[in-house]
Amino acid sequence: MNPYEILGVDRNASAEEIKKAYRTAAMNNHPDRNPGDSKAEERFKMVAKAYEILSDPTRKQSYDRFGTTDDSRASGGMGGMHDIFGGIGLDDALRAFMENFGFSSGGSSQGVIQGEDVTVKIDLDLEEAALGGRRELEIEKNSSCAECSGTGADRNAGTESCRHCNGMGKISSTRNTLLGSFRTVSQCPICRGAGSLPKKMCSSCRGKGFERGKSSIAVDLPAGLTKGHYIRLRGQGHHPGQGGVPGDLRLHINNIDYGPFKREEDDLVYPLTISYPQAVLGADFSVPTPEGTSLDVKVSGGTSAGTRLRLKNMGMGRLNKRSRGDLLVEIQIHVPAKVKRSEKELLMKLEESPSFKAKNG
Repeated sequence: MNPYEILGVDRNASAEEIKKAYRTAAMNNHPDRNPGDSKAEERFKMVAKAYEILSDPTRKQSYDRFGTTDDSRASGGMGGMHDIFGGIGLDDALRAFMENFGFSSGGSSQGVIQGEDVTVKIDLDLEEAALGGRRELEIEKNSSCAECSGTGADRNAGTESCRHCNGMGKISSTRNTLLGSFRTVSQCPICRGAGSLPKKMCSSCRGKGFERGKSSIAVDLPAGLTKGHYIRLRGQGHHPGQGGVPGDLRLHINNIDYGPFKREEDDLVYPLTISYPQAVLGADFSVPTPEGTSLDVKVSGGTSAGTRLRLKNMGMGRLNKRSRGDLLVEIQIHVPAKVKRSEKELLMKLEESPSFKAKNG
């Protein structure tokens, strides 16, 4: 079983189709509809975990490529079913169900304000994609106010408890649904989950707790990235102010310039065009590498078009591994479109030679 099979959708399903399938499966296996049914409860949890994976573009892409998610790969190895579907309890599954379908108004159940994510598209050159490297980015985002440290309050006046939620940062409510009564916890709309309010607004940010501006961030790019891959940097997104925590920065690999190479998974293919006499007699050539250097290769006499010479460990770095793919030098033979009369005569003489006669059958 995998997330697609659990929800009953194929790999090309849209986000709306995935959410619809999740709702149907969750409703069918909800504990309130199946009291005392431990198997239904287990299915309900697996359905919640499957949707958690497929509704997140980064985790979905990781599963589609590796058969696992970033979290399980980060904990060691490729992982398996236990890695993918472990770690979710019934309370988590019920909370996810209520939040996804309007039974909760969102926000943190612990009163912590979460900032929004920032998504930035970047293009890579061959060396960055193949070997990784450090990229300096300048992004525009909301950063914590330096004057009030993100609280939004005048540092000399301080804060006071929010009266609307009695300093809890959250409000409890009960809602009647077709499945019964649900007690939900939502973020306080007045203090936005902080539990406190400024006695006097910070004059620098006017009480917001954040300032808009450009920030420089150094990003370490892993080797082996592909187009469409996402890199998530925790806590580097927008700051929400009022003592909250920043969202994440999501780097989207928009395009990769492979230069003269063609990529085949972790291998790089370099087309080397040689003359017919060189193919027959053999010759030495220099070919480029992803590092920007060059390597000498020997083409043996009698090499035919389409032959590939393999240079070990000179291709793309493998994502989350120390090894590299190979550099494949693919031989192409130049055939002139036109020849002089004297050249034609030489070719006709060669055609009569037994060594140059084509052998068929």
